[in-house]
Amino acid sequence: MDVLLIYPADGLRFFQSMVPLGMLSIATVIKEAGFSVRMIDMNHYRGNLSKDLREWKPAIVGIGGTTPSRIKSFRIAGKVKAASPETVVVYGGVNASFTAREVLENIPEIDYIIMGEGELSFRAFCDSLLRQSADKLQTIDGLAYRSEKGIILNPSKRISDLAALPFPDRDLLPGDYRLDMDFIPGIAEPLITSRGCPAICNFCSASRMFPGGVRYRPMDQVGKEIAYMMERRKFQGLKVFDSTFTAGREHVLNFCTTVKPFNLQWECEIRADTVDYELLKTMKEAGCYYVNMGLESSDADRLKKIAKGISTDQALKVMEDCRELGILIKVFFTFGHPGQTFKECKKDIQFIKKHRKHIDFYAVTPGLKVYPGTKLEKEARESGFLPPNFSWITSRPSLGNLLLLETSNTFILFQKGLGPLRLAQIVFILLVSGLYSTPEFMVRMIRENLKFLFRK
Repeated sequence: MDVLLIYPADGLRFFQSMVPLGMLSIATVIKEAGFSVRMIDMNHYRGNLSKDLREWKPAIVGIGGTTPSRIKSFRIAGKVKAASPETVVVYGGVNASFTAREVLENIPEIDYIIMGEGELSFRAFCDSLLRQSADKLQTIDGLAYRSEKGIILNPSKRISDLAALPFPDRDLLPGDYRLDMDFIPGIAEPLITSRGCPAICNFCSASRMFPGGVRYRPMDQVGKEIAYMMERRKFQGLKVFDSTFTAGREHVLNFCTTVKPFNLQWECEIRADTVDYELLKTMKEAGCYYVNMGLESSDADRLKKIAKGISTDQALKVMEDCRELGILIKVFFTFGHPGQTFKECKKDIQFIKKHRKHIDFYAVTPGLKVYPGTKLEKEARESGFLPPNFSWITSRPSLGNLLLLETSNTFILFQKGLGPLRLAQIVFILLVSGLYSTPEFMVRMIRENLKFLFRK
């Protein structure tokens, strides 16, 4: 085997296991380049990894993952080297992109890191390593590696033309993925139609991971992908996982024209400043039954401080339009922003209660999570929340996370006046008010975690 790609398990989670479409896209590009490739998603894998590694003898192992699953990624690298010392280990993804130097300094089992978008860089890496092509390691965009001169970080380069990438070959997916649709019966297939986000929210790294604005896939390719998925298996809907699906109006209109003949229900992520009644109406007529929208706070000054780029009035107008059109809507709220007070949080809860009739699901997060590569990370370091000796490799989250029902390996911004106990109080208020989640959501969360814990 030339290449084995491994995605670490999520562990306990509030939501369904995501399909690793980014890794699947890389696998597809590698396969089309003529390399033998296999994917493992540890959320579904039931084999013995050490045994399989010794049997398969992959020349290269690529490991993905997120910030919460980073330690699992490192452990996988250790298992690979223990079972097959000659195998080259490459780490990639969002977390890898923003912690590359630190990882190479501390995790000897990881040989290389691909920073930024990985498809073309990883293909060039495989060509260089396995085919001794003219593309030397020092010329590969986004490649980080150790050398006699120290750690080298080649600048990453975005993929400007997404038409250069084939749509993901789902036959490479291991296991049986089932994405339940929200609010209505049926299963959905995941779909990505663009990369990038027009916003620069301080808590999100999307604009840095995919710099230079939003890029769109050719709509004829999107249509072919939907047709391809429908030929493979029966499903009732689509979950569009673009960072901001409605970033480009023309793109949305073209998608509606493309998807309507398939007679599918679908959901997507929107921003309050990128939609209006007419666009939402067109989306509804094309099968959009549910949208997700981030508001984060009802306070105008807070929205400016976190660089959200929208107003409460814009969000309220979208809620009202969705209610009139019969589109279900989820609104995201986050408590614990830098400088936010408990009093301000209670005002947000009152806002939620006041406008509850316009919203079908509140996605509330008590405790702001800090991720590498974000403006929030910089603010957290400057404020002392993340101490000078903080490490994304060795540091461990506070036990206060458990008070917020947070079991993942993430760092929550605890600050004076809004620490673990105060944020836990917000959790309690939300639970008592019935605003933390719906009964259906809790049932699904419990079911998914039981399936993970007792998987065979």
